Amino acid sequence: MNTVTSKQNLKSFTDKNAARHDMQQIEMSIVSITQPFPSIARITGKIDTSQAESWALPNVALRLLFANSENNLPISRVYTVRAFDAEKSEIEIDLVKHADLSPAMQWLNTVQVGDNIKIIGPRPHFAPDFSLDKHVVMFADDTAIPALYSILQHWQKGISADLYIESFEENIIQQLPLSDQIRIHFLHKTDHHQTGWLFASALEIDDCTNKTIWAACERSEARALRELFLEEHKMDKNLVKISGYWKAGVSSSDLDKVRAKHYLQHTQQGKTLAEYDDLDMPNEIENDISKDSL
Repeated sequence: MNTVTSKQNLKSFTDKNAARHDMQQIEMSIVSITQPFPSIARITGKIDTSQAESWALPNVALRLLFANSENNLPISRVYTVRAFDAEKSEIEIDLVKHADLSPAMQWLNTVQVGDNIKIIGPRPHFAPDFSLDKHVVMFADDTAIPALYSILQHWQKGISADLYIESFEENIIQQLPLSDQIRIHFLHKTDHHQTGWLFASALEIDDCTNKTIWAACERSEARALRELFLEEHKMDKNLVKISGYWKAGVSSSDLDKVRAKHYLQHTQQGKTLAEYDDLDMPNEIENDISKDSL
């Protein structure tokens, strides 16, 4: 697939995704930039929206549109809305800081209060189904802490949970809205080479009866978690909600392109976006793009 076709597929995937979820492209005005932890920047922005109820849902995502590429297609990144203040029409997002000069980090290094940036949203992502009245087991790395925070803000009284949190920030759980029914298992990372801790924790779970699973982390680990609970524990797929937010060694731009390629194959088989789960993407496709990124 040539570069032009790949970018056209990416635009088609993004446009159809937006239409399906009734998302809108609007401007966000930056009102605050803070650093609650050394590795995390927190951006608060004001928006003018007619969809306040949708922005207030748990685990809502948006796309930040940083720039235009050579073919006039946006360079974008997906982030979770940590919190939404309906009275002020302000959204809060966290960016995990990296040393590389990705589009997100270039923007973060130069953005100032008063600047505007275009966003696309809101897109609701999955959250635990409290109506099932099951014990919730959640796995989250640093990139998933905002989603975790948002879900905990909407936690239903009477639902118990075990939360496995992997983070470089030792005090990050202090900002989470917890209750007595939620038990924390904190995995403190000190080196980027320390991987697989969430999956290792999942291996210690023997009985999945009356449980529902939620996870968001690196894609290889997310796929391993999904395989563990679906294939080994034989859990119902509706009880296992797992997402791969990023992939080690691959830029988000390249990952978006390979998602678009896989989505094209998906639609050519007569399937719809509603049935699409990018963790169903064969390992071979992701491995190819990993090699290209080296």
